[in-house]
Amino acid sequence: MLNLVRRMPRSALMAGMLVVVIILAYSTIYVIEKPGGIADWRISKGMGLTETLRVPLGDTPEEAIRQFRGSSFEQIFKTILQEPLHGGILQFSKRLQNHSGTDLRVDIAKKLWLGWKWTSGGGYSIGGDKMDASSDSALSYMMMPMRLEKPKGDFLIFGEIGDTSITHIVVKGDERGTREYEAEIVKTDEGYVVWYMVLPASVSVPFDLQAYTDQNELRAMLTITTERENGSIGRQSN
Repeated sequence: MLNLVRRMPRSALMAGMLVVVIILAYSTIYVIEKPGGIADWRISKGMGLTETLRVPLGDTPEEAIRQFRGSSFEQIFKTILQEPLHGGILQFSKRLQNHSGTDLRVDIAKKLWLGWKWTSGGGYSIGGDKMDASSDSALSYMMMPMRLEKPKGDFLIFGEIGDTSITHIVVKGDERGTREYEAEIVKTDEGYVVWYMVLPASVSVPFDLQAYTDQNELRAMLTITTERENGSIGRQSN
């Protein structure tokens, strides 16, 4: 056998080695990314589940989220915004059924070698007035981890703006307030004003979330004290 290998042309030997490497690489990727694979086991463990989730793979981010959430998802929620982020997308959705109060959810899908896969998500529903100019609340918010497996990484803060005078939202990222992180603010085709920002794992609670007008007037402020919380923030009194 060894003599046979030695007599093989160098090009054929290299081609054979390349095929073996490709097969091994694909096998490793498949074991990690397949539904119920190592990636799903890590997510399940991070969520405290005793059984491993089987997160489907999709050809598109929309398909990946729809398959994970189930066939009834699009009958309950409508997608209002998609934003690219860190090799994936944020998909923001609101309930189709008209109800009092405000709600918003986000799902995160990332592009892997074998396709798109849901990686995290969450949402909130707050009773009371809708989040618009007539609301007593300036904005709503939610904070959640962007990855469910350990160790935890970056955090996502997102929400909806009711006070249209708000043009920028910032987080003071350390005790001295010398590092600021600014939110992206996007107005959707339906007229919703969605905001979001990614905070690195180095930013720890508590920290201040502040919203300003284009005249740099403080319109709303809240101290975030936990890594998983949501609510609404009232307008700052002048």
